Amino acid sequence: MSSDRGYVMAETEAAAESQRLALLESRADAGTIGRLQRLGVAPGWRCLEVGAGRGSIARWLAEQVGPEGSVVAADIDTRFLDGMPDNVQVRIVDVREDGLETGAYDLVHCRALWMHLGDPAAVLARMAGALRPGGVLLAEEGDYGLYHYGGHPDGDELSEAAHRTFAVMRSAGIMDAYFGRRLPGTLAESGLELLGVEVETPCGGPGDPGFEFARASVLDSLPRLIEARVMGDGEVGRLEGFFGHPDSLVCGPSGVAVWGRRRQRERERQRDGV
Repeated sequence: MSSDRGYVMAETEAAAESQRLALLESRADAGTIGRLQRLGVAPGWRCLEVGAGRGSIARWLAEQVGPEGSVVAADIDTRFLDGMPDNVQVRIVDVREDGLETGAYDLVHCRALWMHLGDPAAVLARMAGALRPGGVLLAEEGDYGLYHYGGHPDGDELSEAAHRTFAVMRSAGIMDAYFGRRLPGTLAESGLELLGVEVETPCGGPGDPGFEFARASVLDSLPRLIEARVMGDGEVGRLEGFFGHPDSLVCGPSGVAVWGRRRQRERERQRDGV
């Protein structure tokens, strides 16, 4: 999702960004789908997928809700959402500014979205308002608090440099790498009924989807970060050396998943005209 805040992957070449998003799907889809199954996604549901990316979750939702249900796959950048099923509507949506239907959806889902937004609470309020009473919202965000480069002589220094870079990115309004830990409280403060929280931290080496996603995210973002003076030219060779080393390991980012329900009593207040 690009923005005037400076989404760090906004200018990444299309093929490279598609591959990076495919790695995110490989790393995260199984967990997302498991949570959606537990939430009881069923035929006939109306679903909104915000920040749909390459559309893997929108496609899965379309299969679950069937022809009597519907899915809206919304993103500010829809270039990777071709060939969607008939019950999926693709929309160009900027959730910071564009309105969403009120009380229209049984499910709203987003992943790796709010950490890139300047006012996550305002966007959450808009998304929560799109739920029908009793509808559920599932949000999944990253938290880089445990992010660490290991198995390499430069690992500790590169890790310290990474966290300095995250701090600068947060101050510059590019990305809040530590937003995941705030996600449960942000959802609870929105007025939704908090139903569950899960946190998992992957760790792996070359060939692991989490490692390869980190490689793509870091190396593809370097030109933009150097241009923005968030990172210096001297880090490029060291990072390339780290990601090219067979013994290197990447820990994190942690995935924080939170889900909540729009309270049923809102329907009672609407029915009674309160």
